[in-house]
Amino acid sequence: MQLVTQDYSVFEKFNFERKPVGIKYLLKKPDGIKQLDKSLALCELFEEAQNRPPFYTARENVGCGGPLLGMADLPPFMYSGQLGQKFSMFKNDSANRRVYEYIPKLAKDSVNYIIFSPVDQLPVDPDVLFVTANATQAEILLRASSYSNGRVWSTRGTTCLSCAWLYVYPYLSGELNYTVTGFGYGMKARKVFPSGLIILSIPFDVLSTIIINLQDMEWDPRWFHMEREEFVKNIEMLEKEMVQ
Repeated sequence: MQLVTQDYSVFEKFNFERKPVGIKYLLKKPDGIKQLDKSLALCELFEEAQNRPPFYTARENVGCGGPLLGMADLPPFMYSGQLGQKFSMFKNDSANRRVYEYIPKLAKDSVNYIIFSPVDQLPVDPDVLFVTANATQAEILLRASSYSNGRVWSTRGTTCLSCAWLYVYPYLSGELNYTVTGFGYGMKARKVFPSGLIILSIPFDVLSTIIINLQDMEWDPRWFHMEREEFVKNIEMLEKEMVQ
């Protein structure tokens, strides 16, 4: 298992109320890390990891969401779409059925264990980093993700199995994804977080870019602290200078 090769201390400067959590997908059981002693849904696991030492989960610790990580098969009644209408997620079975055809999933049996760790205690470079932020903090991170490459921000999600878009989609696609607490059905029903927080799911390659850009860019530009009239006046002045 490859150890930590990057410096993640830049995230301490945000003073997050809830610590960022890194996860690492493994085929082999990790050494020197304790196994979680209970079963939780995927949406609860990274919240569990925010304020405790690193731990790992096996199949028996993933109470909901295991099929998304290749740890189990989705039961036929879920593929049929019958649950969606009962939970008021979808109008009918057909609408719910469609979701299971495009929801991202890891290959069957490709993951046996997952390490969860707060960012300041990472035992290994994460495959995905989850950041629970307010809007100001999230704006800085999103700006950092495109600061050096101009990449567009985008987000994907579904009413059900919203954890797939946090755990799987960024890892497979290489795209940063984000959502707002209160959108994901299961997370809301389990009352994992209060509504209105922004969760960013950052894959390993984008994470490297963000760390570099956070060290280089201005986090809190003076433009944010101007009154509207002053801001508009400065824009006009800059436009004239550039034209000249």
